Amino acid sequence: MNPFLLLALIPFCADERPQAPWPPPEGPLRAVIDTDTWNEIDDQYALALALGFPGRIKLEGIVAAHYGKKEHIDKSFAEAQRVLKLAGKEGKIPLAKGVPPLVEGAPTPTSDGIDLILERAKAGTKENPLWLVLLGPVTDAVAAFERDPSIADRVIVFWHSRSHWPVECKNFNARNDPLATRRLFDLRCALVLFDTGAQLRIPMEETERRFAPLGPLGAHLHEVRKRNPNFTSPTKGVFDLGDIAALIDPSCAPWEKTAAPGVGEDLNYDFTKSRGDVLRIKDVGRDRCFDLLEEALRRLKP
Repeated sequence: MNPFLLLALIPFCADERPQAPWPPPEGPLRAVIDTDTWNEIDDQYALALALGFPGRIKLEGIVAAHYGKKEHIDKSFAEAQRVLKLAGKEGKIPLAKGVPPLVEGAPTPTSDGIDLILERAKAGTKENPLWLVLLGPVTDAVAAFERDPSIADRVIVFWHSRSHWPVECKNFNARNDPLATRRLFDLRCALVLFDTGAQLRIPMEETERRFAPLGPLGAHLHEVRKRNPNFTSPTKGVFDLGDIAALIDPSCAPWEKTAAPGVGEDLNYDFTKSRGDVLRIKDVGRDRCFDLLEEALRRLKP
């Protein structure tokens, strides 16, 4: 077995888990966004918001993630590339591909995306860490930590978990790589769980009125909803938008510090063993999220 993997999975004392600063400090936050962009529509909205606030989200890279299968990575890559082009950012922000779901007993895979995460992590410090924002599965974060556990003090893992807290972690992102999900909670890393977002619903009439007129990217955010009838529903959630909004304006996202559970093979939470504390964002303001997105699109409009 990879010796780095062994080191990454060695049980640690609860007080050894690094803690994420929350609310985050003022000023730019160094970030890499890991995104399963073509899976739905919410990742595009989240990327647009991040790109429109460069003074807050200092985006140092985007990693295209799977959403259950290896071939999804190419689709996520192409859609992330499209968003960058429509925002006028093509070639200005590194974009790389992540790795497929982990397989029990197999070596931890690597890719250009994992290299990018490690490079930007190592460029940071404990005082100025990298925020690794996971809008999809946790595969790429776990692969990076298993490659080099020494990044633990220079990375904050911020994951869109949206789980059935405190009972089970059976959300879409977790199910797409259950092995990586279980390993994440056992890693010695600062962890923020964005455990909300279902309330970020917006009807087609509102995206057409507010976003479609705001340049090529705004038009895309409205039009991309038409590729699936489910995405046109007035109750369709734009879940991942909330992750970026919380980082831009933490006041819109109530949070708590809580004991870090383990995750069993059934993806149920297990609080019987102490794994330190993690931060859990438990709500986010719907109107504030969409107001921030509108402001971002106005800034990006040619």
